[in-house]
Formats: sequence, structure tokens, C-alpha cells
Amino acid sequence: MGTTINCLEILFEQFEQFNGFEMADMKLRVRKFNRTMTTLNGTIFIRQPISNDVVFHTDLFHSRLGNQQFNHYPAKLPTCGFCDFFDNLHNTYEKHISDIVNVPRLKECPVQVREAHILDKAFPSSVLPPVCPTGLWKIVISGRLDDEEKLRYHMVLKVYENDFFG
Repeated sequence: MGTTINCLEILFEQFEQFNGFEMADMKLRVRKFNRTMTTLNGTIFIRQPISNDVVFHTDLFHSRLGNQQFNHYPAKLPTCGFCDFFDNLHNTYEKHISDIVNVPRLKECPVQVREAHILDKAFPSSVLPPVCPTGLWKIVISGRLDDEEKLRYHMVLKVYENDFFG
């Protein structure tokens, strides 16, 4: 009896910022890199120092058929402050963010005014568990200060099984 392992591949589909441009202006776009891959490109302009008082909340939505009809996915993701968010990125995903130019340093708080450049960044498929359902995923991230939304953006990802394109 053999064992099969299904690996997942993930593509960026969309990135959009809705508000908070005076705090952090994310001029990011998804571009087709080649026949089977898309990448994220652009610059994040942090316009003012941002402290850990800005708390990030994440909501996940899933579209099983990939037809943009999203249902809220009942995943419980912890909230954290802006500085803690970047510290977690460094501690957990250092190899995936090391090529982002001018990313905030570990333990930098408040995060100072800067431009961070993302160049042809493919989504790292290894960060998701292998049991993640295929389809479209919308990740909505909002930053709140004193329970008032100050920053909101989302990204849409396409999750499919490896060798989907043959």
C-alpha cells in the first residue's frame, strides 16, 4: 500500500488597500511572472511612526468553487500589535521576508517612517498546512487604534493542488 502526499501551491490573485493611506500606503500589485506563477510587487510607504497600540485583526474567507462567493472561515487567528506583527514575521518566517528591502527590524518599536520594497515575491506555499482546502481565499487584515479602524487591506489567494497546470 502506497502513501500519497498532496502538496499545495498558492498564487496571489489580488491585493487591495481600502483605508489607512495616511498611516501606511501600500502600493502593491499582483503581476503574472510566468505561465504558472504570480508575484507581488511594489512599495509600502510607512508615512508615520506606528506603535504597538495599532492592533491587527485577521479574518479569513473561503470560496470553494473559486467563483468569488466567499464564506467566512471559522479560523481563530490571534490579534496582535503592529510591532508584534513584524516580530512574529521575523521569528516565524524570517527566510520568507529576508528579501524584502527595508523591512522593519526585529524589536523595532515604534516602526519608523520608511519605504519597504517588495520585488517579485511569490507566495511561500510552505507557510500553510497541507490540509488547507483548495479554492480562493480572501484574507482581510485591519488595524485598529482604540477600537477605531485605521488601516484595512485584503489579499486574495488561489490555493490548488501541485501539478494543477500539468
